[in-house]
Amino acid sequence: MSDYTSHGSRVSTKTTKLTTITNNRWVFVIFVAFVIVVSAFAAEPLRRDLAVARAESLAGGGGSELAPPAVLARGQQQPTEAQQRPVFRGGAHFVRVDVYPSQDGKIVEGLKPEDFEILEDGKPQAIESFDFIKFDTFTPDAERRDPVSQRAGFDLAADPRYRIFVVFVAMSLSTSQGPYATNVNLDAIQRPLVDFLERIAGPQDLFGFLTSRNSAKDLVLGQKTTVTTEQIRDLWRAYFIDRDEADILLDNCDCGPGVDPKYCEEVIKPMLKRRFRADATYTVLTDLVAQLGSLRQERKNLVLATNLLPRWREDHTALNVRGPEVPKTGIANGRITTDERAANVLTNGNNGGACVAEFQRLSMIDFEPRYWRLLSDARRENVSVYVVTPGGLQAPVFATGIRAVQAANEDLRALSVNTDALAVTDTNDLNGGLRRIADDLAAYYLLGYYSTNTKSDGTVRKITVRTKANGKAVRARREYRAPTAAEVAALAKPRPVPRAPTDDGPPAVIGPPIAYRVSRARPIEKVTLLEFVRADRLRVEWPVLAPLDRREARVLDSAGKPLAVDLPVAEKEDGKVLVVELPLAPFGRGSYSIELTAAAGPRTEQRRVTFMMK
Repeated sequence: MSDYTSHGSRVSTKTTKLTTITNNRWVFVIFVAFVIVVSAFAAEPLRRDLAVARAESLAGGGGSELAPPAVLARGQQQPTEAQQRPVFRGGAHFVRVDVYPSQDGKIVEGLKPEDFEILEDGKPQAIESFDFIKFDTFTPDAERRDPVSQRAGFDLAADPRYRIFVVFVAMSLSTSQGPYATNVNLDAIQRPLVDFLERIAGPQDLFGFLTSRNSAKDLVLGQKTTVTTEQIRDLWRAYFIDRDEADILLDNCDCGPGVDPKYCEEVIKPMLKRRFRADATYTVLTDLVAQLGSLRQERKNLVLATNLLPRWREDHTALNVRGPEVPKTGIANGRITTDERAANVLTNGNNGGACVAEFQRLSMIDFEPRYWRLLSDARRENVSVYVVTPGGLQAPVFATGIRAVQAANEDLRALSVNTDALAVTDTNDLNGGLRRIADDLAAYYLLGYYSTNTKSDGTVRKITVRTKANGKAVRARREYRAPTAAEVAALAKPRPVPRAPTDDGPPAVIGPPIAYRVSRARPIEKVTLLEFVRADRLRVEWPVLAPLDRREARVLDSAGKPLAVDLPVAEKEDGKVLVVELPLAPFGRGSYSIELTAAAGPRTEQRRVTFMMK
């Protein structure tokens, strides 16, 4: 066998291969060593950053609000200084102030604690914590996660790294007056609101959506936009198709004897419905501001779509037209009575006590203080109200209409300016206006200080933030309310052990209640879901299990406090059933309870029936 090949000698070929393999091995060893050395040097800054972040966390402050950039790039966000600071220190109040220094509509970045000066009631305060929080502009819906429950969303909202905003649409107030008829502007705001949500929503956002037909109890904070955008796209249809509470309550009412039905339908009832819907709007907004204020000190944002926040005064037109009425009588338990709460009053189905009560209530509402209360509450609870007018640039035909639009826009701008927000009015470019709002919400500074005023007096204290470079005030939280001595003492007390419910155990005096809905529009019906509107009556029956010595009932609010409502208790003729019938016209939205106390000899029992007003 020859030692030669077409490529040369076999021996030389083997030697060449061995040399090549050996050389490659040394190259590989050198490369691995190089990678190890480089990795060690590259990891050293990360270890230092982690050590600094860990030391700052243990010390309770001193670092920046977020972890260093290297840490952020490789891990999760660290707690902010504001989260780590205690609320109280030796009787001092720790106050968090969000600050929005801006230039050309953008937040100025790169500022430091020494660039700011905080004054409380004119007195300088030492800045104890300093954070800069910036939000991503957009994240795909698939990468966001909704909290598992309403409570979980509220718990997340306490973290200042989350941006909170609620979109609120005042459906009945998003109209404008045309030359011949009223224009509904909801279709003009639907697409811009959807684009706004899809543009701004990020992984550190929690947002909600409500309309004037909701209750503040319906607020749910989430991150996914799919359901919310569908609700927004349905606004225009819902306005025209779905009947609201004003329609349900007032459509079956007349305006009293001797009043022209046409005048009643075309003038009086539309006026009362406008006042009813304005009252409902203010109620939801006021409750919503209180709900947002309870989540945290830091800023919360409310995007309010409306053409008007009315400041109407009392209007007695409906009362004057209706005139005085003679109380109507009915029969309850075989007795003649004028108490409509305990009797089926003969009213021809359209002129009961609910109508009279609602005519009086709506006529006597003064909306001027409602406006100022909303503004005051928003400032105190640190809720910024961004206003968007769906009507855009309006051009009424008559001078009275022009003045009305100007006054309405001035009120809306005042609400925004006094809560450190922006107002989008007098423009048809709603998309551009909402982009300005998105830019304004892109980032903020979070400063914290211990107040030098250690009094627990419950007073409202004014906050001013200035930049030291030019001494000018910047947009920031304007005020807060100091806790009272009683509130501080209550926080220090251990939580009481809850008492056992009074309706536990087998009944011996009265049995389980049965609830009914009484309505003009339909026959009496047994209900298990106790949700009602103000046009309804709630009828509750309890079986009597023993001869009773005492029976009484009262109405409680959601906190368990008695309301000044006279609630008679009747018995059926056989004495085997107790009956309570409650007209619901005077009750606003919320949760209430009927508490029945019944006694038979030495045994006394209390039973509660809780119901919800929508």
